[in-house]
Amino acid sequence: MSTKGTTYFSIHVTSLPMSHRVVQFEATSKDKIYPSDQEGPQLTPAGRYNDVLGMVGTAPMQAFPQPPTTKSDRHVEIAEGSFYVETELEGDNALGQLIGYYAESLHVHDISVPAILPGHYGWSLRWCCMERCPNLDTGIFSDSYVFSKLETFWASHLLMARWIWSTRSVNSARFENLQHIHLRSCTRLQVVLAGWFTNLPSLETLHIIHCGDLSHVFICNRQDKDTYNSPFLKPDKVYEESFPKLTSIHLHDLPKLQQICDVKMEAPALKSIKIRGCWGLRRLPSVGARGQGEKKPAVEIEKDVWDALEWDADHRPDHFEALVHSRYYKEKLPRVSVLR
Repeated sequence: MSTKGTTYFSIHVTSLPMSHRVVQFEATSKDKIYPSDQEGPQLTPAGRYNDVLGMVGTAPMQAFPQPPTTKSDRHVEIAEGSFYVETELEGDNALGQLIGYYAESLHVHDISVPAILPGHYGWSLRWCCMERCPNLDTGIFSDSYVFSKLETFWASHLLMARWIWSTRSVNSARFENLQHIHLRSCTRLQVVLAGWFTNLPSLETLHIIHCGDLSHVFICNRQDKDTYNSPFLKPDKVYEESFPKLTSIHLHDLPKLQQICDVKMEAPALKSIKIRGCWGLRRLPSVGARGQGEKKPAVEIEKDVWDALEWDADHRPDHFEALVHSRYYKEKLPRVSVLR
């Protein structure tokens, strides 16, 4: 890359030569080289058994949303057939350095590596998409990562991942620009973000579907005094997390989900919340009382789940619009044979 002016690049890694050199690419400080005209990650087609799910009351909700279209001047895609890519991502190798410090958008799909950029931090990423990476193990990003510029995170079919982010940092800028989280079919995922964070001030949409082991979306752990070794923590204090711009929550087929956040969650700008197949959910975000003429948040949820929700003096059912019960209920499987 040129040291004079601004450098733009678009790299598509599908195979690395036997010499372990990074696949060659063009970069220029004069002409922008954009990624392909693809308008975002391709979605997995609807399952062939969706009609059967409808028979038992778990028909799919609206199509899983794509992230906002992004045209990055510094884009990297790592795809199926990327031999030796794990070596190139480690340490101070060129590809790892390039992604870790300069890439603004990253699309990783159909590769079998246990980790992406272990040990790197200070990312410039604004958009990140990960699909069908079956060997990404335990956690996707560790405490060393900083995502102060990240706006959209989109992931699907990360079959081994148990959490996305874990951090002990009290750096409030770590996720200050994160606007959209979309997760799909990460079957072993237990938590999305675990650690000590003050809030997600820019988060607008939270969409998670088909993550069967997910128990919490956010875990703060602020009362774990031994873990954080902080004299400022008060075990008897009730902590809160504020999500001032959160407007849309869409949770589907998360049978083990207990809470969205393990401490009191405030979402004063919430407009809609759609819940289906989250039979263990016991609490919605607190939205507060809306003023006269202000529209209350709309809720779509099964009656069974609504009736089991917990409330308190500052968090009441009448803070939401008149309930729209989902027409789908927990029912027994049909006694039929379905062969395809």
